[in-house]
Amino acid sequence: MGSSVRSWFPLAALAFALLVMVAAELVPAAGPQGYPLIQGLHGLGTGGVGGTGHPESQLSGVAYATAVSADAVPSARLGWLAGLACVVLAVAGWYWRELRRAATPPRPGRFVLGTLGALAAVPLLDLVGLLQFRLGGDVRGALIAALGLLLLAGYERSWFLLAVAGVFALVATVFLPPVAGALAAAGVLFAAAFAVLLRPRPDGPDAA
Repeated sequence: MGSSVRSWFPLAALAFALLVMVAAELVPAAGPQGYPLIQGLHGLGTGGVGGTGHPESQLSGVAYATAVSADAVPSARLGWLAGLACVVLAVAGWYWRELRRAATPPRPGRFVLGTLGALAAVPLLDLVGLLQFRLGGDVRGALIAALGLLLLAGYERSWFLLAVAGVFALVATVFLPPVAGALAAAGVLFAAAFAVLLRPRPDGPDAA
């Protein structure tokens, strides 16, 4: 594992965002006709699982995306996107604070462009997963989060974070219902964050 202890924050931030999304989805809300909904039954993702009322076999391309956007519960559709966007901003702020203490602080222009690029990548990747691969909202969100963990592992040169990304992707996409997967994935991330904090720092440069 890389010697840098700063990677605990992205892990904990993503875990906390998952818990917030689960809590928000389990709060009863009123539907457009006044009928109570338990949004957690429809999943945490941008598309909502089972919330459209249209079989996928009868829809294709833009028609499928339009049906999902029109019929899915709005808060469920935006759950993963809003959560991941908040995590990106929080992690960017954290790394800016940490890197400014380094011998070679980052250039503000490049750092801001990188942060904006990461924010733009979240909805773009979600759209690709929806239109190109027809993935459910919960699967799309979990895979985007896992991709972010892979980028973090590459940046920190950490095999441990690479393993965490793989376990996170499996747990978040395999468990049913989606709420159970999100809770288990949050537990994995919190455990990984504590492992990073408790690991002694090597005296030498960061090891892979």
